[in-house]
Amino acid sequence: MRANPGRPVSGARRRLAALVILLASAATLVGSGETTAAPATVSVDASLRLWTLRTEMGTQIKYPGAIDRAPGTRALLHEFGARRIRINATADGCCWPGGPAPMIPAGLVKGSWDFSSLDSVVADITAAGAETVLNIFQAPEWMWNCTTRTIGDPTFGEFADYMARLVAYYNAGSFIAEDGRTVTNPAGVANRIKYWELWNEPDLMSIACMPDRAPNITAPQYVAMWNAATAKMLAVDPSIKLLGPATDATEYVTGLIAGAARRPDALTYHGYGGWLVEQSDQFLFDSLDGIVGSLLRMRAWGIPVWVTELNVTGAGGDDPTRRPYNAYGAAWGASAFRLLALGGAATIFQYEFAHPDNPIFQLVDPVTGVPRLPYWRDYHLARYFPPGSRLLFARSSQPGVETLAVRAPNSSNVRVLVVNRQVDGPTVVGGPGLPATVQVSVRNLRGISQVTVRQIDDATPLASGPPLTMLPVGNTATVTFGGYGVAILEFVARSYGDQDDDDHDQHGLPL
Repeated sequence: MRANPGRPVSGARRRLAALVILLASAATLVGSGETTAAPATVSVDASLRLWTLRTEMGTQIKYPGAIDRAPGTRALLHEFGARRIRINATADGCCWPGGPAPMIPAGLVKGSWDFSSLDSVVADITAAGAETVLNIFQAPEWMWNCTTRTIGDPTFGEFADYMARLVAYYNAGSFIAEDGRTVTNPAGVANRIKYWELWNEPDLMSIACMPDRAPNITAPQYVAMWNAATAKMLAVDPSIKLLGPATDATEYVTGLIAGAARRPDALTYHGYGGWLVEQSDQFLFDSLDGIVGSLLRMRAWGIPVWVTELNVTGAGGDDPTRRPYNAYGAAWGASAFRLLALGGAATIFQYEFAHPDNPIFQLVDPVTGVPRLPYWRDYHLARYFPPGSRLLFARSSQPGVETLAVRAPNSSNVRVLVVNRQVDGPTVVGGPGLPATVQVSVRNLRGISQVTVRQIDDATPLASGPPLTMLPVGNTATVTFGGYGVAILEFVARSYGDQDDDDHDQHGLPL
């Protein structure tokens, strides 16, 4: 049955209204542009429980061989502990001479079913204890007509057959190729893929017919592609989960909702603070408004929403001020996590784990095998604020100092995120951020026996991550920031069992 595209579901509208109130009142102002620092207080009430957070943290791998270049990189992927890891499969080769084959099988030449690169990465994800989310960036190069600069088959039947073969390779163990031969997966179905995301950013230019780049498919074409491909994929394995449209462009989202013969199991889009390294610190923070706004609009359709790419910027080259991977990036990413978790995002995929040559897109330096600061940011956010955490009412007195507070799952412990994102000025690029002293107080929490903090900033040792520091026991604690940074506090209570853990709003449930 086709979905009614007329209006979002009414229950979602009511929840979104509550979220708007919470985002406006419970924490901070986004992008305040403050130019002076002032003492701040964060107040948490452990008795005011709101709903259960359901947001998970993931990452992704785009280029094969990225985790093979330095000892220890693969182990860091395992230790990162993501439940899901996205593969952004393209026909691009790798970014160094002699690199492995493109990620997408038969991406350049019809019938050249070389799965070596994709198999390698899928096997690494399985070995890390995660599930693969496979995004096929677009139709393979040979399906495009570079004379007319359009997709060759407007019915997308050719692409549907291609996608069905990929599903059969991983989920049935083999498929029959175009020439009648059987292509067998050496791993059988051990690396079965449950999640399939169709196309990537169809509202932007394609990477077909390089160097000129053909226009991408339109919103109506996307729906035609979706219906053709999903029907044949589901015929191979009806249990797979289907994701799209990998953009927040309105015409693609509403078109998919209106025209899909099979509704997506999750709506997906991407969130980047900017696209140029020259954009100011304030601009990149302010862009979070739009990223969260897209989430709320998409959630109104009553379908889980995944942010399948997230980063400070999508700039094509390194930022000379190192913002995506210094204390600024720690603050930006933690602020994004807080806002998206409050908004009900089901899963957030940082872009990406170990890009071959652009540090902007690295949790780990693939040459040295040393983590970058965002690795520790996401590592600890995922552990301190996992799905099942009960959100508590928390308030910050200072615009630019943000907070998120939860009760840990099945525990009385209260965990508090504090983010100092106060900029030096509205036009500053790569500033250190304003210093801040923040007093955190927790009311209505009995039997506090221990208080700890981890701080993530430019002083964090990259090899080992932020150390756990003991603070004086009590219901208040003080943290000091030299500039941009993140603090995660935990108030440990002696007993559990006096709290009501009924889950009244399971928005954003993972699939």
